[in-house]
Order: sequence, then C-alpha cells, then structure tokens
Amino acid sequence: MNNKQQHSPEKMMGNKVWTTMANKMKTLSFMSVVAVLVFGGTVRQAQACGICTDCGTWQSYVTQEMNLHENWMITEWWEQYLKPAMQQYTDDSRNAFITDALMIGAFLDGESELNSLRTVQELNAVTMKDYQVSDAICKFGTLSRSLAASEGKAKANQIVLSERSQNRQLGHENMASAEGGTKDRIARYKQFVKTFCDPDDYGSAMKELCPTAPSDKTRNLDINYTRLVDARRTLNVDFTSATAKANPTSDEESVIALANNLYAHEVLERMDPGGLQSTDDVDNRTTYQDQRAIVAKRSVAENSFNAIVGMKASGTVASKTYMQNVLTKLGLSSADALKYLGDKPSYDAQMEVLTKKLYQDPAFYANLMDTPANVERQYAALQAFGLMQRRDIFETILRSEMLLSTILEMELSAYQDDVQNQQNKR
Repeated sequence: MNNKQQHSPEKMMGNKVWTTMANKMKTLSFMSVVAVLVFGGTVRQAQACGICTDCGTWQSYVTQEMNLHENWMITEWWEQYLKPAMQQYTDDSRNAFITDALMIGAFLDGESELNSLRTVQELNAVTMKDYQVSDAICKFGTLSRSLAASEGKAKANQIVLSERSQNRQLGHENMASAEGGTKDRIARYKQFVKTFCDPDDYGSAMKELCPTAPSDKTRNLDINYTRLVDARRTLNVDFTSATAKANPTSDEESVIALANNLYAHEVLERMDPGGLQSTDDVDNRTTYQDQRAIVAKRSVAENSFNAIVGMKASGTVASKTYMQNVLTKLGLSSADALKYLGDKPSYDAQMEVLTKKLYQDPAFYANLMDTPANVERQYAALQAFGLMQRRDIFETILRSEMLLSTILEMELSAYQDDVQNQQNKR
C-alpha cells in the first residue's frame, strides 16, 4: 500500500485537532475583521490584521464571503430547500384542513338533505291522509246549496203576508174589505162555497149549500191548519211572484182563506168620508186610534203564522235532486220523495233533511270511518247546521216573547182604562 493512503488513528486524530484549531482561528480572524469594519480601524487596530495581509484584503475577503453566503442562502438554502419545504408543508396542511372541512360539510349537507326529504315525505303523507276526497263532505255542500236563497224567499213571503193582513183590516184599496165587513164576509162566503165546502159536514146538511162538491184536496182547508200547513214540508206558495195575485195557486188561495178565518175574521167598520174631521160629540179620532191598536195586536199574533208559512213557502231548486236522493236511500220512492219535498223545496224542507233525515241513513255513520281530518270537517258542517237551527229556535222564542208581551198589555189595558176613567171623573 502507498504510504500516502495510510492513515493511522493518531494521525487522523491530529488532523481533526488541527482542523478544529484552524476553524477557530478563522473564526477569530473573522470576528476581528468584523470588529474593525464596525468600530472603525486605527493604526494600532490595523496592525492587528497581521503583517503579511492588510485590512483591505481582509475586507474584500469578508465581503466576498458574505456575498457567497448571501448567494448561497438565497439560491440554495432558500430556493432549493426551505422555500419548497414550506410550500409543501403549506400545501399539505391546507389539503389536510380542507379535506377535513369537506368531510364535515359533506356530512352536514347530507344531514340537511335527508331532513328535507323526510319533511317532504311527512308532508306528503299528511296531505294524502288529510286531503282525500270525501263524498260525505261534498254531500253537505250540495245539500245546502240553495238554503240561503230559500231562507230569503221565506222572509219575503212573511213580510208580504203581514202587509196583506194589515191592508185587509184597514180597508186598503182593491181589497174585498175596502167597503167594510159586509163585503168582506160576502167575498169569503162565495170562496167557501166554491172551493172549501164539504157536502158531508153537519150530517150532509151542507149539500144544499154546495151542490157541486169541491176537490177533495181543498175541502175544509180554510179551517184545517194541520192538513194545510203543519203536515206539509213545502207549500206551493210564492207571494213575491207577480202571478200570485192574478192567478193564485190552490195553496195560495187556501193559505189566505185560513189566515182570514184565524186572524181578523171580522174586519173593522169603515168611517164615513170626513169622519176624522168631524167636530160633533163622537170622538172618531180616538176610535180610529183604538182600531189601529187592535190591528197592531192582531199583527203580532199573526206574525207567527206568517213566519211558519214563509218557511214552508216554495224555495229554489238547486238542491232538489240531491235531497231526493237522500230520501230514496231511506226507502221512499222517487214519487213519494218529490211529494214530500215539493217541486221547489222550502227552507223548512231543506232544514228537515239537513238536520234530521240525513242522519237516519246508516251510511252516514259508515262514512265516519274516514280520515280524522274529514271527520273534523263533517263535525264543523254539523256545527254550522246546529247554529242555523238554534237561530231559528231563537227567532221562535222572540215571537213567543212578543205574544206574551201583547197578552200582558191586553190584560193591563182594562186596569189602565179604570184608572183613566177615575182620573177623568175628578
């Protein structure tokens, strides 16, 4: 082996020591040069640089080394090692953070979407359950379609009947009673013989009075309230029509005759022309006021009759077919159902079906096996009909109160007259 290639451990150790000492000397020299550059050099300080080398050389060397060091830090240490490492670390950290955030966001998006889908499905299920078509609900709507119009006609007929009665009692123009009670009784007698007389009455004694027997449908209807009004749901009467006066129906004629017999069967006697302006001892003015007071009391009594006839007067036909179907399901034939309701079902007939007949069909209770929402809707409809029925009852109670107040007034009038007479004697 070549001696130059042989290195003993002692020599290697000596080289390391020498290298270390050289490095320390270089460091000390470097420190000295920096001190000279920083604090400024003097003659004595320049001698410290050494005899063989001047300070300019050292400064040039230091500057060169610093430039190399700076170049190394920028081009190699920063550009090749530190900057790529920091960029890679930033990219890795960002990717890690974004990946975690994306995963969490994906979970949140999935949860939100699933909740939304579940809500939509729940609403679909509720819609399918609560908004199913129900024949029972439609039945209430179709059966009550013409109820309001029929009620309006009932009120109008009630008003017309009341006005007609007052005109008859006060001798209104174009009335049979315009000239007094005699003409009124003659007109009613002729009508009785022609329309209402029953030859079998009074042991067939009425045959001499009415040799031609009237129709069985109209016999004694001028006195039979039960058969004419109470037992029927719809009367073929419409006193608001223009043809009621010129060409009255059989029911209209019978209702008027019955009203004449029940209320004011004796009309008030008429005064002579100018009687209210007379200055004789007869106090016609007081008599006329008393007559009007009697008419007012009779109007209160007759108002209940007029209200009942009005509710049974012909209504509208919008719900006729549906109400006939309700009655046929109860076992009536089509002809009997039409006879029961009439051609134009009255307000009373429609309320009878809506508040009574409809619930006599077992199918109504079978239809209650429906969705809870539809059952609640049927319950709301029943409450509406119940409110209308209670309103009718309330109006009946008001009429009863008016009748009681009128009776009380009549009872007190005798005592009032006694007190008034005693005051006049003093």
